[in-house]
Amino acid sequence: MEFLLDDDLLKATRAEKKIFYKGDIVLNEGDISQFFYFLKEGELSVFNFTEKGKELLQHKVTGGHFFAEPAIILGQAIPGNVEVYSAKAHVIKMNRELLFTYLKEHSDFLFQFMISVAQKSLKKSLLLKQIVLLNPEERIMHQLRDIKRESSDTPQEKFMIKLTRKEISHMTGLRIETVIRTIKKIEKDGKLEIINGKIFI
Repeated sequence: MEFLLDDDLLKATRAEKKIFYKGDIVLNEGDISQFFYFLKEGELSVFNFTEKGKELLQHKVTGGHFFAEPAIILGQAIPGNVEVYSAKAHVIKMNRELLFTYLKEHSDFLFQFMISVAQKSLKKSLLLKQIVLLNPEERIMHQLRDIKRESSDTPQEKFMIKLTRKEISHMTGLRIETVIRTIKKIEKDGKLEIINGKIFI
């Protein structure tokens, strides 16, 4: 769910605007923040490192969304690293306690905020289920369909997946060789198309 932040909210939370560039780390795993963060423009990657040092991509954040808010609400450590994926990202930082006050006084915005947090929690639960229960083909297709559903305004039309094979590997917990081999099989089965190396579903 995308949010529109009006001037009243920005003023009430003493919001600060900052520009980050590709590769910049906005938040580190383990940070405890006294601020809420909102991505106005750009794209972010949220990831962890496994015990073996492998990067596991949790999800991406697109413009118009808060990020890391469950941990910030609870005053707990941020569960993943947040890195700028796009060339540039416009981030708005809002005082945590002042945003709490604003939410209490503006029930419509509070309701939208609650739905957004619930959607993220459900998505993470479904992702865990996919990793544990589904075979490689099902894992990949679930991820690709989720991305299309969230990003496309015309779901009936062909949609280009803007992820590399490496990123799909990180999101699904599969080896990159498995991802490459499985995507070729899925293409042969007619469930997706590969055009100039790009995946379309």
